[in-house]
Amino acid sequence: MNYPHARIQPTAVSYGRVRYTDDYQWLEEETAEALAWEAEQDRLAQDWLRNTPARARAEALIDAMPRISADFPSYSGGRWFQRRTPSDRKMQVLEVADSIDGPWRCIVDLNQMSAGRMLAADSFVPSPDGRKLLFSLGVDGNELAELRVVDVDNGTMLVDSVRQIRPFFAVWSADSSGFYYTAIDPAVSMEEMRVFRQVLGAAPVTRPEAYEMTHPMTWAKSAGDGRHLFIIADHLNPRPDYIRDDTTGEAWRPFLKGETALFRGEIIGDRYYAVTDEGAPCGRLVSIPLATPTDRSTWTELLAGSENVLGTLFAVDGLLVLADLVDCYSRMRVFDTEGRLKGEIGMPGHGSMSAINFVIPNMLDMFAKGSSGDVLFPFSTAAQSPALYRANVHTLEVEALTRPLLKIDARFQDHSAISADGARVPYNVIARADVDLTQPQPTAIYGYGGFAVALVPSWVGTWLAAWVQAGGVLVLGHLRGGGELGPEMWHQGRLLNKQNSFNDVYAIAEDLIARRITTAAQLGVVGGSNGGAMAAAAVVQRPDLFRAAISQVPITDALARARDPITMGATMDYGDPNDPDLSEALLAWSPYHNIKDGTAYPSLLLDAGKSDVRCPPWHVRKMAARMQPANTSSHPILMRVREGVGHGAADVEGQRAQGSDWLGFFIGELGLAP
Repeated sequence: MNYPHARIQPTAVSYGRVRYTDDYQWLEEETAEALAWEAEQDRLAQDWLRNTPARARAEALIDAMPRISADFPSYSGGRWFQRRTPSDRKMQVLEVADSIDGPWRCIVDLNQMSAGRMLAADSFVPSPDGRKLLFSLGVDGNELAELRVVDVDNGTMLVDSVRQIRPFFAVWSADSSGFYYTAIDPAVSMEEMRVFRQVLGAAPVTRPEAYEMTHPMTWAKSAGDGRHLFIIADHLNPRPDYIRDDTTGEAWRPFLKGETALFRGEIIGDRYYAVTDEGAPCGRLVSIPLATPTDRSTWTELLAGSENVLGTLFAVDGLLVLADLVDCYSRMRVFDTEGRLKGEIGMPGHGSMSAINFVIPNMLDMFAKGSSGDVLFPFSTAAQSPALYRANVHTLEVEALTRPLLKIDARFQDHSAISADGARVPYNVIARADVDLTQPQPTAIYGYGGFAVALVPSWVGTWLAAWVQAGGVLVLGHLRGGGELGPEMWHQGRLLNKQNSFNDVYAIAEDLIARRITTAAQLGVVGGSNGGAMAAAAVVQRPDLFRAAISQVPITDALARARDPITMGATMDYGDPNDPDLSEALLAWSPYHNIKDGTAYPSLLLDAGKSDVRCPPWHVRKMAARMQPANTSSHPILMRVREGVGHGAADVEGQRAQGSDWLGFFIGELGLAP
């Protein structure tokens, strides 16, 4: 393939204890030369992807899929609220109804606000009284969201911006008179996420709430009793540092400030009921008096720890509702405040309480509260699209509020492989029911393995579902660095242990080949963000194991990411490039640095968003520039940088284009027969 030439400009680089020469550092800058080269590469990739024989089939498969959304209505103040993209629109609308069955009335139409921009309501939070709606407005996928508040009844915009940048994690005050949000104040620090409080009708707030930071990341969260609020610190190991009675306006006072264990829970009466990993790696359930939160002698253990990973805990009608993961699958149980089991709320199938294949209980709740005595939860499997369900905590009965738009007649297998250090690595195999798994089949491994994010066997998205629908085999790999098997799983795949994540992928690949489910000539690997780094590392470290890879919005230069403050948020998993020990560890696995000249590499599609601030497109520029001349195989090394797309965000047409590119690439390169 005749790739656009990237000139070599040797530059001496040093981080921590490592010194090396970087031939393509100039591609990190958004110069006219770098952007012109990027445009040439993107045109080449577009032409190749459009003209591959598999393209028409991929587009037909994508077009035959229903438009499936991960969004579901939420309930507050006697009303239902939803975010959706109508079939005749490119962008979302926000709607309200008095019943889950409608009729729905439009509150905000992003299509009317766009002015040529790609807008997205990144999140929305209705007020407790149901009369106001706060939403986060993203522009062109750049994640520099604007917070806005609209009056639900008359459409008046009550708040059209805040003074800080990157606002998120908004929560309403108990009386709906204002809201709290987390944001960065550039005048103070680009690395600290502080809590601010905005009162409706007041001037935009400029000062954060008064409390001492114990971690760079803090946010406000309701305590669940309609009265108290917490300030939570540390998004990967959260605990309520501070508490306040929001009905009296008292100052924030320390609660579990600076604790090293995680605590997630809510208040009933004068006690805090929480999941903690103190004394139980996968979590135990405790009751803590509000008056003596740090005095362990006053705590009561309600549920001892086990191998099951405890997730979200809510207080509902005086009962405790607990969601956990059992071998990566979801379970929900109801307990009284003495820890006695009242019963289990049955799941609608063998899958996960999630509309996507990720669960992040440290930051995002696995289910929500409905009207009195009810909880709401999405549920899906890897072969069944998500639907919304309602369960009553007293009767334990489950009711489907919506229906899955797609059910693939599929088979599931749960296996495990043994990694290089002897660790067991679980994985799930999903295939159409009529696919013969006793014969090798085109197979795609999907993995993430980072930031304590739990990869669960639930809905995998339209294009991977289309891959299964077309007869391909999908494998979900539970890689260390993730959180589906507990906090220790995360620690075993981060910092100096990061290589374990990649070794786990290779163990799964070798196990699949040993089981004759696939061969190296039919095997692909795919992931996004941290998973994109995994996919890039996999083809660089073990080109013999894979025929193709798709690396979506990746970090490929794990050292030079130090230039970008937002990307440096990955330090908690990757480590600081300027740390002597971690600089050597990063150099050892960083995909860009480990490309070797004269190597026959698999096919690789590097895919980035032009507006991505978390994993900027210079990562794919450098990777392509280095790998294309190093590759001795005839397999293509392609690079796409998508306009108007951020860290995966795209409008409906953009999602169709992405899915067609990725699906067509794997169909052709892995040899999936019609």
